[in-house]
Amino acid sequence: MLLFLACNADKDVVVEGVDHQIIGKWQLEATKISPGGIVDWTNITKGPIFEFKSDGTFELSKSDLCPKEVLGTFSITEDTMNLEYFCDSNSSDTSYYYSFEDGKLILGFIGCIEECSYRYKPVN
Repeated sequence: MLLFLACNADKDVVVEGVDHQIIGKWQLEATKISPGGIVDWTNITKGPIFEFKSDGTFELSKSDLCPKEVLGTFSITEDTMNLEYFCDSNSSDTSYYYSFEDGKLILGFIGCIEECSYRYKPVN
């Protein structure tokens, strides 16, 4: 019985306010970045992978912000996701609109004048 209880103690703690549909691994598969005008999705090969955890933390396999794996925290309010990245002793905050479309995660950068969207596919 003690062994069973000890194993259950290792489970992730579910944080309120976290969209449980987002928990898991998501790999960037396409971007829609407009320099001004209408654009379509541009496919990405071997894009970075986000792993969102139920305790409100995430890992990002690579980023322009940091040459190594990035760790951070995230929070969700209505249709907005706020990410706080930690790389070495530096941190950075970024906010996105988020939605799900055909089982894919769409992040749209808040503050972008034109289209700045990123489409992620689930990773098993």
